[in-house]
Amino acid sequence: MELLRKGTRVKELTKKTGQRPRTGKVVGFHHDSVEVQWDDGHRSSLSGALLVPQEKSNTG
Repeated sequence: MELLRKGTRVKELTKKTGQRPRTGKVVGFHHDSVEVQWDDGHRSSLSGALLVPQEKSNTG
């Protein structure tokens, strides 16, 4: 399993069926939280969230 580091593309897994996960990029770490710049432009500091590295697509 790949560790999260600054610049890693991530997605936040959700418990709700049919809900698309948010995706973004790790921009920093603060104590026990991870700061993410989401694709919609918002930033969040998350602790306890389930973030996983986003698989690279072969499109584009």
